[in-house]
Amino acid sequence: MHMRTRRPVAALLLGAAVASVVLTWAGAVAASAAWARAGTLPALAAGRIWSVAASPSTAGLVIAGTDRGVYITADSGATWAATSVQNVRVWVVGFDARDPKRLLAGTDGRGVQLSVDAGATWASASQGLNDLTVRTLAFGLDGIAAGTNRGVSLSPDGSGWHDGGLDRFGVASVVVAANSPSLVLVAATDRGDLSQGYLWRYGGTGTAWAALASGLPSQAVATNVAAGPLSTSVTKRPLVVTTNKGTFHSGDSGSTWTASTGVPDNLTLTTAAFSPLDPGLVYAGSDAGSSNGGDLLRSTDGGASFGVADQGLPDKTRQVESIAIAQTTPPTVIAALDPASGGVVFTQTDGTAPAPPALVAEAPGAPIPATLSTPKPSASAAVAPRATPTPAGSSALGRLIGDVFHWPVPLVFEVLLVLAIGYLLVRWRQRYYVEGPP
Repeated sequence: MHMRTRRPVAALLLGAAVASVVLTWAGAVAASAAWARAGTLPALAAGRIWSVAASPSTAGLVIAGTDRGVYITADSGATWAATSVQNVRVWVVGFDARDPKRLLAGTDGRGVQLSVDAGATWASASQGLNDLTVRTLAFGLDGIAAGTNRGVSLSPDGSGWHDGGLDRFGVASVVVAANSPSLVLVAATDRGDLSQGYLWRYGGTGTAWAALASGLPSQAVATNVAAGPLSTSVTKRPLVVTTNKGTFHSGDSGSTWTASTGVPDNLTLTTAAFSPLDPGLVYAGSDAGSSNGGDLLRSTDGGASFGVADQGLPDKTRQVESIAIAQTTPPTVIAALDPASGGVVFTQTDGTAPAPPALVAEAPGAPIPATLSTPKPSASAAVAPRATPTPAGSSALGRLIGDVFHWPVPLVFEVLLVLAIGYLLVRWRQRYYVEGPP
């Protein structure tokens, strides 16, 4: 039987097969790209999830920093367990890039907690910190940087710290922009409010922190800085900064910034994270200031343009607080959402993400310096991150007050609640001490 004699039938069969494959592939892509709710964090209740991080070496291992402490999962969020870091608000968590068994947690008022056994046990590691409120962590091949309410602290391994400069500023976000030939850091700082702040870069041993401003809008408020990996086609790690006046990306370690496109006009992105395997793949989210709304977006060109990627997330309650991406292909993405009812985790396997490029392993550079100087800031470099976090209460009542009044709950609700409580107290006193019992 020659193919020529069966050509019409063969063509039909081939067309049907192709259509079937296409439909199957499209269905698989759509299914794999949808977000699904993960397991509940035990005893978190109405507490918030401030940070999530995925292990760079162990598939499924994820940690979360919350209002109640540190939680851990070994199955990408299906089941969670509380660790011994409890009864303290944890702003940030992360894995040491050189030894993934070393986990760090930055707390509100209790410094750094360190685990050297992949989260099984934890101990305080705060000696030398400038301040015990640790809001952000950055992991390099030469050491670790911690952003506190009083500048940057540096450590070779997270067990002890020394001054890293910017001591007059609260540091809300810090990333490693380069490891070689020496450490390069980019940090977003504030003064304890949203009025003014700066985006800074430390460019290597023997140099000072310098303010960055080129291409950024004046009087913007920066909420997050994210750094991507390096590839054969990228000689400098890409950066993305989210602000209240738009999202911006940089390909030259922050020297210049360009506005990102594709972000809806009514959406202010507040967090972003790069894939550890692809310098072009970025996920970004908006927490909507703890009001209804928020969303999650994705970029496949290093933050130059974004598109909505929220299929499967709940309607009207997409307050994305933190994002982590596992080193898997296709990428497993973990998103922490903070609706008013309490923090929840959503995950997805993003089958629509492009295949990652070949990466060039970055070599360690010079050891981290003993100290970094801080120049006098310039008003032209006005970029500030979110407000300095308020301390968490140590008692149950204190934690309740922290959950109710903690930024960024809109101030008008706080004021109305205080007025209502004051009015009820006055009426009670008037009734029982002036009018008498009924």
